[in-house]
Amino acid sequence: MPPLRVSTARPLFAGLLLVLAATSAKDVQAEEPQNAWAFKDHDRIVLVGDTLIERDQRYGYLETVLTIENPSLDLTFRNLGWSGDTVRGLSRAGFDPPDAGFKALKEQVLAAKPTVLVVGYGMADSFDGPAGLSRFVEGYNAFLDAVAPAKARLVLLSPLPHEALPAPLPDPTAHNRDLALYAEAVGKIAAERKATFVDLFKAIEAQRSHSAANAIPDTDNGIHLTALGSWRLANSPGASGPDAGSPYRIKNLKPSETGVNFVSDDSRLPTPPEPGPTRSSAENLRRLQITNLTPGRYMLKIDGRPVLAKSAEAWAAGVVVPPGPELDQVEQLRKTINEKNLLFFYRWRPQNITYLFGFRKHEQGRNAIEIPQFDPLVDAKEKEIARLRKPVAHTYELIRENEVSQ
Repeated sequence: MPPLRVSTARPLFAGLLLVLAATSAKDVQAEEPQNAWAFKDHDRIVLVGDTLIERDQRYGYLETVLTIENPSLDLTFRNLGWSGDTVRGLSRAGFDPPDAGFKALKEQVLAAKPTVLVVGYGMADSFDGPAGLSRFVEGYNAFLDAVAPAKARLVLLSPLPHEALPAPLPDPTAHNRDLALYAEAVGKIAAERKATFVDLFKAIEAQRSHSAANAIPDTDNGIHLTALGSWRLANSPGASGPDAGSPYRIKNLKPSETGVNFVSDDSRLPTPPEPGPTRSSAENLRRLQITNLTPGRYMLKIDGRPVLAKSAEAWAAGVVVPPGPELDQVEQLRKTINEKNLLFFYRWRPQNITYLFGFRKHEQGRNAIEIPQFDPLVDAKEKEIARLRKPVAHTYELIRENEVSQ
């Protein structure tokens, strides 16, 4: 039988890590080479900020993509986001004076022991308008100075643009002018500190401007991301930067009289599928092209499971293969990441925190001894994440249908 040719098309795969690296190289004239901030083995990535950060615990797309992009690295993530928070930790004050919020913010970050600190502030502060800009910059620098003892590599995120949605939601034009000022201010802070700056404001604004007029919105109220918006953000392609290359690898190609067998041994998992029932995003589909088959109709099996049947002519032209078991693994990874984040949330921010540690601790403070018991639960999830982030080899079989039926 003449040699068989099997090829896979490169997906539109670009995780946020590429965006961060590309933006760092373009917008921050640091003395480090492009992508120099990339993760290192055993990094502890701590995310802190307002609703932009906290909501990733609900969806998990950002952390999942960054984990997938680094399957060989032992990374841990800790999310310290707090909805509506400011650079002075105002939301964290609770029933205490505002200064207590800043103290809590500092202590929470240092306790998490970051080696990489991802900071996502600006949306809540931006409602103070141009008049509050200098106060925002002062507070931002005060926060970074306060957590400097951690010696973490800094990644500063700009706030997102305010999305235009139908009435009765407000026209975002004026607010976006203010947000642009706050995004620019974060960029200047990053440049002064030789930190990585990620201009989400410009990136998402450009992405939305190229979307169809009737596209599903990114947000539920103009400023807070939905699951779809979080997925789009995590998978935003970089305008420049290093090419990660295709994750798809084929080995053990074995032609036979009845078809062909091979093993898909990918270098990393595909990007998470778009939220919804189809799981058919272009980012995670692969195209198989198999030539020189004997005429007939061939069934594709993955790990022994029938997937689809096409003619030899169709396989020679190329067939888009439906999402397979690798996407089941991706979704299990994202699910486990979300479970880990929920357990960690209960560890550092229990819902009854006022009764355990606050001014009513005289009522239930004795139960505070149970909070450290979340640590082994979080560790167990970390071990599961470490297993799930590594791609698994899958066996592909293409068998002529008359042979299948025998």
